[in-house]
Amino acid sequence: MSAPDVGDQMARSLAARSKPRVRWSLGLVLLACLLAVTQLASVSTASAATTASDDFNRADGGLGPNWTDISDGGLAISSQLVTGTAGQVTGDMWSAQAFGSDQYSQDEVTSTQLAGGQWIGPGVRLQNGGQDGYVGFYYWNFGSPELMLFKRSGGGWAEIGGGAYPVSPLAAGTMIELTAVGSKISLLLNGTAVISVTDTSFTGGSPGIVAYGNPTADNWSGGNASGATFTVGGTVSGLSGTVVLQDNGGDDLSVGANGSFTFARALAGGAAYNVTVKTNPAGQACTVGGGSGTIGSANVTSVGVTCGTGPTGTIASDDFNRPDGALGPSWTDITDGGLAISSQVVTGTAGAVRGDIWSAQGFSSDQYSQVEVTSTQLTGGQWIGPGVRLQNGGQNGYVGLYNWNNGSPQLSVFKRSGGGWAQISSVYPVSPLAAGTTLKLSAVGSVISFLENGIVIIQVTDASFTGGAPGIVSFGNPTADTWSGGNAPPPPKFQATYESTDSNGIDTYQVLSTDNGYGPQQLRVLKPANPAPGVAHNFLFVLPVETGLGTQFGDGMQTMLGLNAQNQYNLTIIEPTFGSSPWYADNPADANIQYETYLTQDLVPWVQSHLSTSGSEQNWLIGFSKSGYGAQDLILKHPDVFTLAASWDFPASMTSYSAFGADSESGYGTDANFQASYRLTTAFVDARKAPFLNQNRIWIGGYGDYQPDDAAYDALLTSEGIAHSTETPTAMAHRWDSGWVPLALAALYQDSTSLSS
Repeated sequence: MSAPDVGDQMARSLAARSKPRVRWSLGLVLLACLLAVTQLASVSTASAATTASDDFNRADGGLGPNWTDISDGGLAISSQLVTGTAGQVTGDMWSAQAFGSDQYSQDEVTSTQLAGGQWIGPGVRLQNGGQDGYVGFYYWNFGSPELMLFKRSGGGWAEIGGGAYPVSPLAAGTMIELTAVGSKISLLLNGTAVISVTDTSFTGGSPGIVAYGNPTADNWSGGNASGATFTVGGTVSGLSGTVVLQDNGGDDLSVGANGSFTFARALAGGAAYNVTVKTNPAGQACTVGGGSGTIGSANVTSVGVTCGTGPTGTIASDDFNRPDGALGPSWTDITDGGLAISSQVVTGTAGAVRGDIWSAQGFSSDQYSQVEVTSTQLTGGQWIGPGVRLQNGGQNGYVGLYNWNNGSPQLSVFKRSGGGWAQISSVYPVSPLAAGTTLKLSAVGSVISFLENGIVIIQVTDASFTGGAPGIVSFGNPTADTWSGGNAPPPPKFQATYESTDSNGIDTYQVLSTDNGYGPQQLRVLKPANPAPGVAHNFLFVLPVETGLGTQFGDGMQTMLGLNAQNQYNLTIIEPTFGSSPWYADNPADANIQYETYLTQDLVPWVQSHLSTSGSEQNWLIGFSKSGYGAQDLILKHPDVFTLAASWDFPASMTSYSAFGADSESGYGTDANFQASYRLTTAFVDARKAPFLNQNRIWIGGYGDYQPDDAAYDALLTSEGIAHSTETPTAMAHRWDSGWVPLALAALYQDSTSLSS
């Protein structure tokens, strides 16, 4: 069938779907199903040895030699996304590897507002040039989007699975996954099965992506599927009343007693989970610990929900389920004008700033405000969001904005002072937020945090206002629902949330820790896919020398990847990032630069809890320059946490905390702190040498910048009787990728083997 015929038939099938069902001819069903196809977002399943992935981060053009176009035509890369062709069915199958019949395929939604009858989604068991197989669709359906499951046979299309699954426009980053395990074909949205059916038409084939029109997608992965699913749960303590929990923004669970809980929906292995509090008990606030991560090969039972009263036991909420009009006596309009209830949601006024402050109770300065998005497609410059510490008739305070931004929606945090507005955060671009998305703004001390579905996405510091009360503020007449606010508990000490996996298999997590600066940081993790036989699994902590993901001195994780270190030495490689220059010290002058504590008390325990395969892994450290110095401090001070350390070309002889100006001063805080706790003196080493006298646990080297320092440190270790090994000085640049890392890895592996024997 030609492309125009496909488009015409889709329009006819859509019109027919709005009427009572009638008996259709097989030909009409197949054509109607083609247009009805929807794409589904999901998180990857647990898989056997064969897996594949592609982030499409390369030049525009065809998908490349790992892929084979279906016979209808192939997809293309455009601006590092995969896209189809207007008015046509296109697709590609992964052909670089062979797969069993039990397969999965998943991709990430990017273009949430498609057009007309466009669709895109993952396929499994694709064969016969893509004319046979199963495809899961995210189908725009002319503004009423759906997820659907189709079987393609000889080029014809038939809907299977009992009907469409209606959705709001899917947010960018939503994962859609299709699995085929035996005769069970399942379509998953963010790891949760929404459509399942039994069908035995096809075995074999390959995973891939199929589209109609030119929507876009990103971050594809596929492979052999286990089909196993696992539950998410944990324990609740301190509860008095009923708390409503959510997993991944849905699957509501009401818990009315202390003890264990388990969500009803099981998730596939490899899927992300994120447990949040939807509704607090009356008079209490509940916090979630260990609530996010990635499903492994067992049920999750470690989520901890702790409930208690806030500083004054103040919690407030409003569902707006009452007649149209003003918000009522519990609220006070801001001086610009008040919001209104319309059809049991709250709304503003076209072209004007409007807002309300909850005035029925008093609050401490540590407070939060949360509201649920309902109008996902705003217009023009409309915005709406929660506010905290609102005072002076709403002319002062903080507001978290969901701003439509003329079709390029974004989240940001603003401070209002004397009626004027100042943006105090960076902009966080989003796709149109799905109805039911919760936006929460909290102010604890000087830390202002903006959360989407319980995940911190923006965090800034500002101490302009204390006191006030929570509320809602808007510009224009978007709508929102289900507000709550109250005294805010302290933020979690450590929270890691899975974000994505790139084409090299590097997982990225968003990490929030009160010990590691303000705002989310990134954590990169590279797991072994094909580890060398007989090599024990261990952890390697790659210590960066720059803030964030800076690459002035190379990229430590990419260097490890290029050496295939994860497989050669069976290592799970962990690389944290930091909000300021990392000297791996605790700064007594800044409570948010506690990098020694972050490594030893936050990160290592999380890694051992979430990434262990044997439970007996060693923790290795590797670094150079300032991170080489930090590695020596860490292993000497924490020999029970870290097993081995490799340090190269580092300033071992530095004598002052200001040796590198503001860079090192910000790391140590005071010279007294540096001298007492971090300077590598004879006394420092002598006091900590006992665990290192009989077993070789340290490797050092250096050339160029700090060879004299490292030679002196080598002599110090020798004089103290500390077993260690050294690198023969060789001309290598002061970078990750200059050639010293292979020497360090070989030494670490040799020392590890000796310790284990």
